[in-house]
Amino acid sequence: MSVNRVLVQVIAQVAVFLQFTDDATLDPDAAVKQLEDLAFQLQQLPPADRIEFIRVLSEVAGDWPSDRERRFLLKLPEAIGIA
Repeated sequence: MSVNRVLVQVIAQVAVFLQFTDDATLDPDAAVKQLEDLAFQLQQLPPADRIEFIRVLSEVAGDWPSDRERRFLLKLPEAIGIA
């Protein structure tokens, strides 16, 4: 497994955790702030790297066990402004 795939998988796991963890476990404001910070960092990628991130993310999402989380991951690039 390539380092790119591993890093994208880690980003996907964090994004899913922040999006779907219940409010009793994770403060919703903290989750939103972290998702916004994640989005900002990914927006710093040059266009070619954004394309590669989106490609690998779609591969990672395809292997995701939950349909709801898979749909979230496939929509993530557009939602955070990198698609």
